[in-house]
Amino acid sequence: MKRNWLWLAGPWALFIVLAIGWVAYWHVAAAEAERRIQSFLTEQQSRGASATIGRIVRHGFPVMLRLELQDVSYGPARGGWQMTTQRADLHLNLLNPQHVTLEAEAPIAFQRAGGAVTNVTADALIATLRTSNGALATAGIEADNLTLDDPAEEGVLTARKIVLSIRPDPRVSGEYQVAFDAQALTLPRPVRSFEGLGQDVQALRAAIVVEQGAALLQTSPGDPLAPWREANGKLRFDALVLNWGALQSTGTGEGGLDDQRRLRGILRLPIDRPGPVFAAIANGPDIDEDARNGLGLLATAYMLSGDDINLDVEANNGVLRLEGVTVRTLPPVYGD
Repeated sequence: MKRNWLWLAGPWALFIVLAIGWVAYWHVAAAEAERRIQSFLTEQQSRGASATIGRIVRHGFPVMLRLELQDVSYGPARGGWQMTTQRADLHLNLLNPQHVTLEAEAPIAFQRAGGAVTNVTADALIATLRTSNGALATAGIEADNLTLDDPAEEGVLTARKIVLSIRPDPRVSGEYQVAFDAQALTLPRPVRSFEGLGQDVQALRAAIVVEQGAALLQTSPGDPLAPWREANGKLRFDALVLNWGALQSTGTGEGGLDDQRRLRGILRLPIDRPGPVFAAIANGPDIDEDARNGLGLLATAYMLSGDDINLDVEANNGVLRLEGVTVRTLPPVYGD
């Protein structure tokens, strides 16, 4: 009789022990996550950054672990912008603590140094991060029905789907691989010198290598990209798919910034029907007369011949050129 009682009680005792162990593990994992968050905030503040979280609330027991972060604010030490949101949820994988997911649960406001604000909203906006031995393994952002609105500027940028991922390039230390995919993108206003292509971009996809990417983590007051620029950092487009109005192409290229913070680089875009592309650009309102005539001649020539082309879009010494035809001068990408 005693043996039968032990046989019945044993599994229940094991279950109770495991349950108590899991409860303890859940609370230990939650406490450790909160400790790391507070440690991150303290470290950022010690470096001059503005980083605060008003309150952390635990959710998900016993199956999941979700930390509700309320009144989040962050601004980097090198300045330039400040991000605020009323709420974001941090999801932790209890079986793989090195994999975390951050989900926006409220609009996000980005305030730039000049005071301008961009409000970000989406049906779903999720960021993921996976580390290995304390180093980045992969990170990504995914958004559905994304909207970027600057109340002080005309127009709103929208996208049906945005996917961005980044990981260290296993081939070269200090470089990063970036994959970007935007579907059904509507620009807030026409792009200067390319107004004829319209504001609707059906698809934009890119496979990019960030050369000297480690320099992007360095700081420089007043010029956040100075360390990267001075290290001859650039973006190498191993593939670029662009479906934008008359422009339908899959090309390659590379680009960076010159010492005056202007774009510098080249894109090579194979185009089957270049005539309509040149015509659309030539009809833009901000094209000067010489450029309009040159582009118009190119449009007519390619429409008559039916030839394709490898279109060179070049930025150099502060000048934008299409197939060698000067389109306009280029201002600094940021700053004065």
